[in-house]
Amino acid sequence: MMAKLSDTKVSLAALIPWALVLVLGTLKVSEFTHPPLSPPTVDQVVDTGGDSGEEQAEVEVDKVAESLAFVESEFNKIENEDDKILIYKLLSGAAEYLKHAKNLDNTSQFDPILARVQTSYGWDRERYPEFTDAVSSYLVASGYDEPRKLDSQEDRDWFQGIFESLSGAVKL
Repeated sequence: MMAKLSDTKVSLAALIPWALVLVLGTLKVSEFTHPPLSPPTVDQVVDTGGDSGEEQAEVEVDKVAESLAFVESEFNKIENEDDKILIYKLLSGAAEYLKHAKNLDNTSQFDPILARVQTSYGWDRERYPEFTDAVSSYLVASGYDEPRKLDSQEDRDWFQGIFESLSGAVKL
């Protein structure tokens, strides 16, 4: 006997976000012509208020740029072309999803969505530990490790920019 759709435990609201990331990432694979993206700007990375704010902001931006360059370097070491395409799909799909996701109130709400997408793609983070570490370092340098409210369009642009920069670093 076949179960009714209404009897299933998975809600449509849970399926739509990861499905959108999957579809958008797949569509972005064909768009290899966009120019390389720069890391988030000083204002997007840190609060530049205070006397030493500008100096701290420069250090933070340097860390972000270095981390992003390290992501690109580790990505270029991956020899399997299918894995490279999969990584690009994941990151570009995440960036594209975040560009249109107005329902997220906090950055931490994206973690489970991203985890489901990685699982659905069959991605194993430990397959390339150096690359995974490089991405983690970039996310920390960008401020993604601290939950942040997404109250304004500027906040949303900052968050989307993190993944847009990552997808630019792993562009084929």
